[in-house]
Amino acid sequence: MTDDNIFNLDARPAMPSLWDPEVANAALDAFVDEDDRMTGGLAFLFCDEEGKLLQPVLVADLPTPLRAADRWTALRWATGLCEMVGDDHAGPLGLILAVVREEGPVCDEDREWHQVALDACAEVGAPMLGMHLVTMDGVVALPAALRAA
Repeated sequence: MTDDNIFNLDARPAMPSLWDPEVANAALDAFVDEDDRMTGGLAFLFCDEEGKLLQPVLVADLPTPLRAADRWTALRWATGLCEMVGDDHAGPLGLILAVVREEGPVCDEDREWHQVALDACAEVGAPMLGMHLVTMDGVVALPAALRAA
């Protein structure tokens, strides 16, 4: 993330809700720069109950090979923040997760991230606003799940 992508918290009241996948796609496209897409990682967008962005976070340097336990570690960190910060709001914060990589269509690994995110959010009662893939070709939202497993 470059300094050009610094989030302006004062702009929050005028922001559209990230519950809309197209709005979330646009926010992720603006947040994740070309260098981040080349490097890869995870983007987390922490949102309030209306789906307005509170804080974007990019995590790079994911372990390779990636194990199922690594996914749970990352998501339990994120949902722990949702729960902890949410104590000052009206319940846990909402979460958008995006897998960031250089190229490729949605794959089974992305679906595994999505399922772990759904399950981790369900554990703490945090709304899962969406799952996205960010590549050099753009941003795509994965289909919304009907429920957590």
